[in-house]
Amino acid sequence: MADYRIETVRNGDRDWTARNERGAEVRIAPADARTDTPSFTPVELLLAALGGCGGLVVDRTARTADHDELRIVVESVSRPEDDGRVGTVRVSYDLALPEGDARTETIENGIRLTHEKYCTVSRTVEHGARVEAWGPDGTVLFMGG
Repeated sequence: MADYRIETVRNGDRDWTARNERGAEVRIAPADARTDTPSFTPVELLLAALGGCGGLVVDRTARTADHDELRIVVESVSRPEDDGRVGTVRVSYDLALPEGDARTETIENGIRLTHEKYCTVSRTVEHGARVEAWGPDGTVLFMGG
């Protein structure tokens, strides 16, 4: 099982950069940020993680069926009663295959396995995770999940 570490540093007011240990970076800011630098919102990054994990796992679970044209769209819909959380998440796998194409069953099975068994992000969102927030002095300020 993999352990992950991301460092998020402040660039300015409501402007952050997340970095992994391999040197990759992503900018994080609110959707209404007034900046020339493109960024993702935190929720968009969550959705991107679902799509990226789904794609990486389908690459493995359906590797015997050509799926170079596969496109994954992840959308969320939140309502007031969701109380500040993402409501329903829809992950759509788009691949135009002719009717009766032998790849269809392989790819559909790969998608099912992705969400039932192998995509860590999807399974964590579905089942929840324990979240702990630690303060600068090492005390636990929040524990949930």
